[in-house]
Amino acid sequence: MIKQSKSGQKLTTEELKEFKDVYEGSQKAVYDLGTLDVEVNRLKKRLDELNGERVDLLSHIDVLAERQVSLSAQLGDKYGMKTVDLETGELK
Repeated sequence: MIKQSKSGQKLTTEELKEFKDVYEGSQKAVYDLGTLDVEVNRLKKRLDELNGERVDLLSHIDVLAERQVSLSAQLGDKYGMKTVDLETGELK
């Protein structure tokens, strides 16, 4: 920061404008960085939520796959190894 000397010296109009531009640019960049950090934190939180949902869905898929294997074995024992028409339930 430039301080006014006792001799009353001043910056030229061009120097003052350049100094203000640099200062204001720096202030805007700091503000923009803060805004960006807030958005990054929101996105990280949302990503954590989505990853939690993903883990839940993968677990659910594992459970369904186990049930499918078990049910296929039960029905295979009862009806033999056949194909099921999911619309009509007809065994082929």
